[in-house]
Amino acid sequence: MRLELTADLGKLSQIRDFVSAAVAALGIEVAALDDLTVAVDEAVTNILIHGYDGPGEIELEISTSGSDVLVRLQDWAPVFHAKFSPTTDSQPPPARDKPGGLGLYLIQNAMDEVRHHAVDGSNQLVMVKRNVVGSSSEQAGDGYQRNL
Repeated sequence: MRLELTADLGKLSQIRDFVSAAVAALGIEVAALDDLTVAVDEAVTNILIHGYDGPGEIELEISTSGSDVLVRLQDWAPVFHAKFSPTTDSQPPPARDKPGGLGLYLIQNAMDEVRHHAVDGSNQLVMVKRNVVGSSSEQAGDGYQRNL
């Protein structure tokens, strides 16, 4: 499933609704909804605040591959070189003097794999949640190609 929009912080509820609809349509376990919503919400917020510094174009695609769900976010803000690393410590970063700063931590803890690529002058974030797709999604006849 795919959503293209001129995103701004006022449209986060529309993006959350899209994530919920994708979970239902693609046969993703409902238990994964919170993690997917947190990861997408944080990633979109980071794109808007740190990438565009305001509204901008975002493409969101949610698909499945076997029992995994793949979330791809693409934006055309200046290329950003994110540093994602495997998270082994379940403790959040130390307290900060100002709000924010937990987005990457929340994304990494919600998802099993997170990769960032610069693609033709754009940013592409791919997030994977493993073993959350039920067998019924393999039979869903929506005509959508289920891999990135």
